[in-house]
Amino acid sequence: MKTKVMTLCMGLFLFNIAPASEKMNVLLIISDDLRPELGCYGADYMVTPNIDTLAEMGTVFERAYVQQAVCTASRASFLTGLRPDTTGSNYPYSIYTVKKLLEGNRPSIPRHFFNEGYYVRCVGKIHHGYMEHFSEKSVDAWPQVYVDSAMVKRKNKDRVPYECVDVPDETYKDGINTVEAIETLRRMSEQDKPFFLGFGLFQPHLPWNAPKKYWDLYTPAEIPLSPNPEHPKNTSDYSTDYCNLQKYLLPKSPNHLLIGDQEVARTMKHAYFASVSYMDANVGKILAELDRLGLRENTIVMLISDHGWHLGDHDHWGKSTTFEKATLAPMIISTPSAKAGQRTDALVEYVDVFPTLCEMAGIDVPDYLEGNSVVPLLKNPHRDWKSAAFSQYPRGYPRADFEGYASRRDRFRYVQWRELDGSFKSHELYDHKKDPNESENRVNEPAYRVVVEKLKKRLDAGWKAALPEGIVNRSDNPPAPEFVPWGPEARFGPYAEKREK
Repeated sequence: MKTKVMTLCMGLFLFNIAPASEKMNVLLIISDDLRPELGCYGADYMVTPNIDTLAEMGTVFERAYVQQAVCTASRASFLTGLRPDTTGSNYPYSIYTVKKLLEGNRPSIPRHFFNEGYYVRCVGKIHHGYMEHFSEKSVDAWPQVYVDSAMVKRKNKDRVPYECVDVPDETYKDGINTVEAIETLRRMSEQDKPFFLGFGLFQPHLPWNAPKKYWDLYTPAEIPLSPNPEHPKNTSDYSTDYCNLQKYLLPKSPNHLLIGDQEVARTMKHAYFASVSYMDANVGKILAELDRLGLRENTIVMLISDHGWHLGDHDHWGKSTTFEKATLAPMIISTPSAKAGQRTDALVEYVDVFPTLCEMAGIDVPDYLEGNSVVPLLKNPHRDWKSAAFSQYPRGYPRADFEGYASRRDRFRYVQWRELDGSFKSHELYDHKKDPNESENRVNEPAYRVVVEKLKKRLDAGWKAALPEGIVNRSDNPPAPEFVPWGPEARFGPYAEKREK
């Protein structure tokens, strides 16, 4: 027994995972609609010095994939460590997600840390439209404070999708919440227990509002446009979905002709880039306070988004697809326990966030989680890992009519669209070696026949079959029942009767 205890202690020492008496603090930073188009991801035209510095101090995951590319479903997934078919959430949260999971026996990450004895607070957008009692007073998941007082009274379709005004950072909600997060961090530093701070940033979600100084960081003529602005060849129309810019008034170009006007497209990208730089500045402020308080050496910092975003790619401005640009998102982990300046191209998933934070903090890792800790990659970024990452997206609202299931492998992305009874509808294959922009569906080309058959079988085998050798997952969760939304549809619509039952 003594030998086992000594071995365990040595293992904790080697990776600096804190024993129960000295648990690590956690700062989880969540952005919204953030593509991994950052300086640290190779986009040298982006001005993101604070996130880039965080990357230099930690590990950059170059291929991290969300399980569904829309705010609600993605957050329901990574905050519970469960996949979309288990959470039952699309948009908005389902009643099942709230009543049976979040408020039942499958708590969110913040609540799990609270149950483990942590001092927990969340500031900004963490969940989407669902509030937990850990939230601070200034939290607001909904739109920014508009500078133009007349603009805020207009409906979205009468507003432009961005704002550029010479105002202080604290004019907008992200700046206000950053001040609150810093004050919260100061209070946390005075506690006699470890803390978990969830810090959610609204930007770069629409509308792309940022103080003028962040717009001035970019020269419009130097902003690159999408390399694949056309809908992929041989691909069904339903592979893309609702264009998020359609609910706004666009200058010069009609909504349905976005791709036809490069000037408008460049303005939209300029607005998005400015809001990313504004978000980065707020990240820098909270990290600077962490350092000022002397907390960095005992704090795990993780930065993620809820999904990526199409900036004109595939004739699309938005999310809600199974393509690379929507499902690929940033993931950066900085902790004193791991070597700085690391990068890994291992395939990881956002359901891995929950177990990773638990293992790093030295608290219980629930055995029902449908992700696996990526701590082994912090020890060895180049080791063998998952053979695939899985994403999905339904078509139809509020009830799905059919759904697309995607597996992203080292070289290929395979997507299979299925009817609700599981029967085959159509499929897609993208070869990233020949076509990294996913501009052509090659599923029917004779040269890929054998590949397609293999990928079909591997998709059917499921996500557990893609785990690396020696890594197991013991989750056995029931699938969610038929989707019943949470929100106005549930209270006043055709689902009200079901909700009462």
